Amino acid sequence: QNRPQSRFLSFLSTTAFYICFSNYTQRVDFIMTETTTANTIESDQKDMVTLVSLDDHKFTLPVAAAGLSEMVGNALGLGDDEDEDEDDEDDDGDNADKPTGKTVELLKVTSRCLEKVVQFMEHHHQEKMNDIPMPLPGNNFEECMTQEWYREFVREMDRDMIFEILGAANYMNIKPLLDLACLRVTFELTGKSAEEIRVYLNLPELTAEEEAKAREEHAWIFEESNN
Repeated sequence: QNRPQSRFLSFLSTTAFYICFSNYTQRVDFIMTETTTANTIESDQKDMVTLVSLDDHKFTLPVAAAGLSEMVGNALGLGDDEDEDEDDEDDDGDNADKPTGKTVELLKVTSRCLEKVVQFMEHHHQEKMNDIPMPLPGNNFEECMTQEWYREFVREMDRDMIFEILGAANYMNIKPLLDLACLRVTFELTGKSAEEIRVYLNLPELTAEEEAKAREEHAWIFEESNN
């Protein structure tokens, strides 16, 4: 039973962004890719960054926490100045303090979703989320996610928010958040038929040719639904 769950997790991790931002109008291609781990950012706690949502709401948090997002880290140029910092150690100290008041606009993330994302990044900075092992270590969400804060964080979300989180985590390249949301959806889909999965993901109905191809290439989905 862990096998289909593992495949669901891989499938969701690589297609969540497509589902959320295509408005469910195109067929989902089952493409397996790897998401790179977010860079570890060492930054003084006093350095702050402001994240601006699609609807122009602003959220300020430490750079060290925001750096969990590889997208934000790249936008701020974090990690690019290490060599320059070493060369400047003997300077007069004019450049010792990096400028604060940095801002990153997130044009695909709503304020209600970004609020949750910021909560996740700030908590992750204090208590790192354990990696989700593959294959999954249990047969339900509680067995696979033993850290209470992270378990409750996604458990309280409705389906629409979960999919917003999936899209934001992929867009911002926050691998732990993407994995956590995918884990929650994985167990929402476990035991459902192929048709129930289609409805849950709000996907268009397959043509006869597309269903035949899906049965040939992803037979495990249909085998699971027939059990």
